[in-house]
Amino acid sequence: MKIVAWVVALAVASTAACACKGSGPATAGTGTGTGPGTAIGDGDPAACDGLAPHVEQLYRAAAARDAQAELTEGEVADNVAMVLGDCKAAPARVAPCVRAATSVAQLEASCLIPLDDEGREGQNVR
Repeated sequence: MKIVAWVVALAVASTAACACKGSGPATAGTGTGTGPGTAIGDGDPAACDGLAPHVEQLYRAAAARDAQAELTEGEVADNVAMVLGDCKAAPARVAPCVRAATSVAQLEASCLIPLDDEGREGQNVR
């Protein structure tokens, strides 16, 4: 799948996922993960402050490597908003991971809250 299609799919999925989130405090899901993961809502959301430039740089670099994957300003903004939304939901786990990420693939595979096959947030605990 070309990166543009992937990015667009993630943007649509994140928009749908964001629209479904409540405004109350985040809670841990009923996942059956076996790792030590961090439950949604753990940590200080202020840990996510200042991550936007790094995330934007990662998405722009990925698009630059794929000549057909030029991102619009809106697509970049949507991707940054998706990452920051996940970060604010689980800052103790997501913020350090985002800071350490060196590629979009690493960021999306390791740092973000997983989506199910329909593009909704899957397990809320990693």
